[in-house]
Formats: sequence, structure tokens, C-alpha cells
Amino acid sequence: MNYTKQIQDIAAKLFAEGKIDVFVGYRMNGFDDNQVPVLITDPQDVSKLVFTDKSVFNLVNYLKSDHTRRKRVGLVVKGCDSRSLNLMLTESQVKRQNLYIIGIACEGVVDDAGQKMQNCTECVVPDAVVFDELLGGTLSGSLTLTGSKPYQVNADVTALAAMPLTERAAYFEEVFENCIRCNACRHSCPLCYCAKCCIDQETATLYNGANTTSSAFHALMTWSLHLAGRCVDCRNCEKACPSHLPLHLLHKQNESVIYENFQEHLAGVIPEDRGAFYKYSLKDPDDFIM
Repeated sequence: MNYTKQIQDIAAKLFAEGKIDVFVGYRMNGFDDNQVPVLITDPQDVSKLVFTDKSVFNLVNYLKSDHTRRKRVGLVVKGCDSRSLNLMLTESQVKRQNLYIIGIACEGVVDDAGQKMQNCTECVVPDAVVFDELLGGTLSGSLTLTGSKPYQVNADVTALAAMPLTERAAYFEEVFENCIRCNACRHSCPLCYCAKCCIDQETATLYNGANTTSSAFHALMTWSLHLAGRCVDCRNCEKACPSHLPLHLLHKQNESVIYENFQEHLAGVIPEDRGAFYKYSLKDPDDFIM
């Protein structure tokens, strides 16, 4: 999977035609074969752009930046990235007319060891679902057809569910103990865009910046619940976490419960779909109602 030349040509054309002010893509980090996000404003710099199976980050997060707000932006999105973009559009955080979206029919990205990432092996919608131009894939209306797979519960979540409750509790206690409350997970998430997060309220009883297991528990669980029905499993959070916490376990558990109970809802797949908690059906389970 290498779309470097195509993306360079598209970016150069967009700048030449005066259609964008900034292009958000990937470049080599300069040390090894890994890549980092780059915001390009000078047309002379489009030669820095690359796209391969090392293009791992969700670039939609940069639409929250002051460098892109109220500007015309060119953007590269894979399947999971485009789902988060769909949600940002639906939640009125960005304007569609300000974006030129290069969608990718994604074959999966790899980690430092060259292994395909777990979220890619489990990905249900690998191709971009919103785009102005699609690289790879087979078009059918507004959606692509290549690579779609039936939904399956995450293997790690299934393994945890099989554990005795005491072992599961001990496992998560260790996870929360290793959280250093840096908030990198939250800041790397495209869908955490609140100017002031409730977790940062210094005077709150439950939410404070203390580096304790209890405060980490409340912070991570609150963050996870705010993303319930909205997480697209791009795993920007895990890539940003300096403690390498398995944060996907929180989100994938929520995802599986929501998929089962809310008409097989998957976040961001359908344009203008506001999410699981905005839906209602007489078929929804009501066994929790007293």
C-alpha cells in the first residue's frame, strides 16, 4: 500500500488551484522508516508527503488545531479516520465545504515490528466512507466495497470476559495504577474536543489531577463513557500513551455492548448518523427498567 505519488500530485494541484490553505498528511520522521503527521502550508513542501502502511495516525485530530480552524484543509483519511471525521461533521465541529478529503481504501497499517495492527485485522470498514477522491477500492454509490467484514467482538475483550471477576479486577487495577494522568490519550482523540474537560476540574470531588489509582480510574472510565458509541477504534490514544496502556479494552467493551443493544450501531459509518444514544426503537432491550 503506497499512495505517496498520488497524494503529492493531488496536494500540489490543490495548492496550485488555490483550493486549500493547509494540507494535513504524513512525512518521514527523519530517523527511521516511521512517519509523523505534517501540516503543509508551502506548496514547495508537498514532496515531503508520504503514504504507506506506516501511516498509522488518525489525522482528523488536527482539525481541532488553531492551524486548521477556519481554513480550507486538504486531508488524508483511512477507513477508521473517516468515521471519526463523519462524527465531527455530524457534531458540527468542522465544515464540510472547508475540506478536500483524500480517502484511502486501506489495506491495514503496521507497527514497528512490521506486523499488521490488531485494529486493522479486526476492522469492519477499512475503506474511507467520506471523501472527495478515493485512492484504491471499488466505488458503489458513496461507499466502497473492498474489504468489508462482518462485525466480531474484540478478541481481548472476549478473553477478559472469560476471566473470573477477581482476576479481571486485578488486571484493571494494574492498568489504572500505571496511568500517569498525562492526558495524552484524550488530547490525541479527534472526538475529545471540549475546551474544558470535566476531568480537569480542579475543585471536583472525583475528577482531579492526582496521580493515584483512584483518580486514574475515574478519569479513564469517564473518558471511555464519553466516547461510548463514538469511538472508531483508530487507537490514536494507545499510540500516544507513554505507559502503553491497553486503552482499547475500555472502548471495545463499550462498542460490543452498544452493537448488541442498539441496532448493530457502529460509530461514524453512516453520514449524519448521530450515534447510538440518539436512536430509539421499540426493539431496544428494556430488561434494565424497574
